[in-house]
Amino acid sequence: MNDKNFYITTTLPYVNAEPHIGHALEFVQADAIARYFRKKLGKENVFFNVGTDEHGLKIWRKAKEEGLEINDFVDKYANRFKDFCKLFLVSYDNFYRTSTPEHSESAKEFWRACSERGDIYKKRYSGKYCVGCERFITEKELVDGKCFEHGIVPEERDEENYFFRLSNYKEVLLEWLENNPEVLKPSQKRDELRSIILEIEDISISRLKKNLPWGIEVPDDPEHVFYVWFDALTNYVNAVGYGKDKKKLEKWWPGVQIFGPDNLRFQGVIWQGMLSSVGLKHSAKLLEHGMILGDDGRKMSKSLGNVISPFEQEQKYGAEVVRFYLLSGISTFADSAYKEEDLVNMYNSRLANNFGNLLNRVIHLSNEKQVKINDEETVEDNFKKEVEKRVFGIKSLFDDFEIALASEKIDELADFGNKYITEKEPWKKDVSKAECEMVLNNLSYLLKEVIEWYEPIIPESSQKALLALENREKIILFKKLL
Repeated sequence: MNDKNFYITTTLPYVNAEPHIGHALEFVQADAIARYFRKKLGKENVFFNVGTDEHGLKIWRKAKEEGLEINDFVDKYANRFKDFCKLFLVSYDNFYRTSTPEHSESAKEFWRACSERGDIYKKRYSGKYCVGCERFITEKELVDGKCFEHGIVPEERDEENYFFRLSNYKEVLLEWLENNPEVLKPSQKRDELRSIILEIEDISISRLKKNLPWGIEVPDDPEHVFYVWFDALTNYVNAVGYGKDKKKLEKWWPGVQIFGPDNLRFQGVIWQGMLSSVGLKHSAKLLEHGMILGDDGRKMSKSLGNVISPFEQEQKYGAEVVRFYLLSGISTFADSAYKEEDLVNMYNSRLANNFGNLLNRVIHLSNEKQVKINDEETVEDNFKKEVEKRVFGIKSLFDDFEIALASEKIDELADFGNKYITEKEPWKKDVSKAECEMVLNNLSYLLKEVIEWYEPIIPESSQKALLALENREKIILFKKLL
């Protein structure tokens, strides 16, 4: 990430189940950010990576449960994620899959680089292994003998594994965090990240192949396979040329990484240590989005019956309505309850009543009064300055990755337009044609700004709105939800 080039990547979801609403949040947030920076820097200067994590024990077991060959299983769910991206207008530049031969070679190259640095060694290890987490967990992480995250009793494991000397990089990472206080959003998570760094221990990075038949073989030791996280994390640099294209890597890395609140240890500590080991820069920005809660404010779980399917929501309301709510009604960096009542109310008030209503009024009146609009050169200076001041605030929020707050400011800009037209009353018979034209032309300028800045959030509706305004064709973009 620099002034000319911008790289953003999501995490890679496991392909052991259907995409859930948390995936939808992360993917559309990353998409909105990518769309904004394409607008700012040019399409050719933005690279947006998504993909799927396709190795690991739980994926192997799930394939067996479904009676599928492992490659057929991962293909099935990777394609579901591709369909999901298409449905929710996720405009990725690269869809990365960790089951490809290309990934395997790049991951091995990364392993070799760490090994040459002296950061990989072998030792015997005994502990409790959670298949859901795909890692060894400590006693203090257990609740009633079960993994807190997955509610299952971990398996006892005793085997010889390869370890990564993460402890070598404790001081390096503390210094990095100290010198880059803005690297993590939200900023209040910085103390948590520092605490995790202070507790750094070396980590197991392989499994015996006989216990995990589905993974990348360790270089020069086919009895072991990569620990799934060590394998998958390398995708962030592999996707932009690591081990293959130095020039491409230099263009795009370091990048911005977006992830959920259960992922800070991996993104902010383990991955940063791995980067130090191979001599690459640390991530440019770490964005920890909030968690979507059930409408009762509790964490979603099947047992509570408060899980929300993004596919069911799309069937009920449409993809852009769901996108709009995820980006505007759900806090970007804090946990939020997903409430369909709020979705309906926000859509009706912000899009149907505010933006859509203003668009229709301006198009209708410009045709009825036969006045000229869409002429930026004749917009009143004071009006233009007011709009520009508000647009500056919107841009600043997008630059700071504050999508929900930026959406709120776009809504306020549309509201300013509605208040302006109500005050000026250009429909009145005693308003001259010249005055009417000035008011409506001012508003067409404002609307183009509203449309432009809504584009990262509701891209298809924004395109339709712009065409309608330019062609002066009345359009009902946002039908009220009941």
